[in-house]
Amino acid sequence: MALGLVIFDLDGTLVDSRRDLADAVNATLRELGRTELPVAEIEGSIGRGVNRLLERTLGGAELLGRARPIFERHYGAGLLVHTRPYPGVDALIRGLAGRRAQAVATNKPGFWAREIVARLGWAEAVPQVVGGGDVERLKPAPDMVDLLLRQTGVPAAQAVVVGDMDVDLELARGAGLSFVGVAWGLGGRMQLEGAGAELVVDTAAELAAALTDLAG
Repeated sequence: MALGLVIFDLDGTLVDSRRDLADAVNATLRELGRTELPVAEIEGSIGRGVNRLLERTLGGAELLGRARPIFERHYGAGLLVHTRPYPGVDALIRGLAGRRAQAVATNKPGFWAREIVARLGWAEAVPQVVGGGDVERLKPAPDMVDLLLRQTGVPAAQAVVVGDMDVDLELARGAGLSFVGVAWGLGGRMQLEGAGAELVVDTAAELAAALTDLAG
């Protein structure tokens, strides 16, 4: 394939945001009089949108209307307290700039995703960032990919999705794109391969090599 566009997931793929998300969840639980949860318990609910994260950590949707604005206040104030790129990812993004179009498709609300990308210094390298609220449906629905393909003018046959969870694989399949899984994130190799991923890499260097191979 003539690789023209790399569409990255954000949380668990480009950045490790677990601590900041967990801190915001626990601040929300405290304000609602609920018991705080360990980070390891919260991280299993990350990656499928804010409402799903809150519903699962609250044990249901009953308090969602009260919880969401509290969460948004805390998380918006602490986007990059602990959040950092995974090892080698910053160099990968900067190295691909000018060689491949790069974009982000994330279930995190788009305004937060764009702020994180900008504050990490990636805005020029990754100009298209689509997240929750920017399209009608979250991943794995193909809406984000469809929008990015229209924005960039790249055909599906020349684009690849890179992600850490089964939802990213489902996105790629539904949109007719190639897929590369990363084993370092929230889903892990077992989840990705269990969902049928054929190519899963362990390091940013292996990801760079895989993208080079896909480019032919």
